[in-house]
Amino acid sequence: MRAPTHAAFGLLCATGAFAFCGRALYQDWPALGCALLGSLLPDLDSPQSALGRLLPVVSERIERRWGHRSVTHSLLVFLGLGVALLPLGLYRWTWYAALLIGYLSHLVADCATKTGAPLFHPHPTQCVWPGADRFRIHTGSLQEGLLLLVLLGLLLLLLPVSRAGGVWRSLRYLAATPGMAYRDYREATTQTRLEFRGRWRDTHQPVQGTALVLEGRSDRFLIAYEGQVVAYGDQGDILPDHTRILVTGQPVQVDTLRVQGQPLARVLEQVPPGAFVSGRLESPWPLDPGLHSELQLLLKDRDQSLRLADQLLDLEYAPRDLLARLQPRRRPAPERLAALQQQITDQQRALLTLELRRPPVHYLELREAQARLQATQRELEALQDPIVPFSGVLYLRSGEEQ
Repeated sequence: MRAPTHAAFGLLCATGAFAFCGRALYQDWPALGCALLGSLLPDLDSPQSALGRLLPVVSERIERRWGHRSVTHSLLVFLGLGVALLPLGLYRWTWYAALLIGYLSHLVADCATKTGAPLFHPHPTQCVWPGADRFRIHTGSLQEGLLLLVLLGLLLLLLPVSRAGGVWRSLRYLAATPGMAYRDYREATTQTRLEFRGRWRDTHQPVQGTALVLEGRSDRFLIAYEGQVVAYGDQGDILPDHTRILVTGQPVQVDTLRVQGQPLARVLEQVPPGAFVSGRLESPWPLDPGLHSELQLLLKDRDQSLRLADQLLDLEYAPRDLLARLQPRRRPAPERLAALQQQITDQQRALLTLELRRPPVHYLELREAQARLQATQRELEALQDPIVPFSGVLYLRSGEEQ
C-alpha cells in the first residue's frame, strides 16, 4: 500500500487503541507523530518510499541486502524495535506505544495486499488476509483509493470518541446516569461541571442546566446552582433524569484560612470573590436564636451549606456572597446586662467610699477596687457590642473564573 493509506491506517489504529484504553490521543502531537512515523517505517527498505527519499543511503543499503518488503516487514524486526526503544517507553510510554502500533498497522495492512507480507522472515512464507485473493487489494489501485477514503472517514468518526476521553468514557457520556457521571468525576484531575436535567424534589418542577461540582459522592453531587449549594441525586434536592460530567481543565484550588477572634466581616475580607467556604467558626458567646429563622430565609429551605449551633457556625461549601448576607449577633442577655449595671453602680460607690476614707486606705487596696470596676465595665461594653468575634480554621475552595 502507499504512504497515505498506511498513514491513515496507522493513525486510526493508534487513536482507536488509545481510545479503547481511555486515553485521548488527539491532543498529544508527539504521540501522533510517532504513530505516523511507525506506520511508514517498514517501507524504509524502498528508496521510492516517503522515508526512503528522506534517508536514501539507509534505504538503498537495506534494499540491496534484503530487498523490498522483506526483513523490515517481519515480526522479528518489530520485536527488536520494541526492545531497542525501551528507553523511549520509560521516558514517554505514549510515544513508545504509538510508534509500535503504527509499525504493526503497516504490517497488517500489507498482509491485505495481493503479495502479502513476510511476517516470519527469514521464513519465506507470505502472510495474507483474507485468504481469497479477490478480496485483497492491489497497491495503487482504485480499491486502495476507496479504502483510504473509508479510513479517513473512520478517523473522523473516532475523533469525538478520542476527545471524550476514550470508548468507555464515551459510553458513560451516552448513558448519562449519575453512577456513570460519578466515575467520570473520580477520574477527573481538574475542576468539573455537571450538565443535568431533573426535577426539584419538593415541587416536582423540571430543572436543567450546568453547575460547578463542589463535591461528588456515590449517592449525590454537591453543586453550585443559581447562587446556592444544592444536593443533586436520588436523596438530594434535585432528582436526576440526565447527568453528565464536563471537565473544564481549570485546576481545583483550596486554601486554608486561620481565624482568631475576628468578626465575620473581617473574615470575609480575606475570602476571594466567588469562593466557597468550608470549616467551623466558634464564638466565645452564644449566638442569637433568631438567626435560625433568618438563615432559613436566606437558604430558601434547600441550601444546607450553613448550619448554626449554640456557639458554632458550621460551613460546607458556603458561598461567600451568602455569608456576606448573614449578620451573626450575640444572644440577648437582659438579666446579665441589668446585673452588670447594678454591679458597676455598687463598685463605683465602694470606690468613692475608699477615696473619702480618713485616714486614707492603702494605695494597693484602692488600685484593686479600680481594677474590679474597670473589668466590670469592659464586660458590660462587650455584652452591649452586637459584633461577634469568631475563631477557627476555614478551607476556601476556588469558584469558577469570572
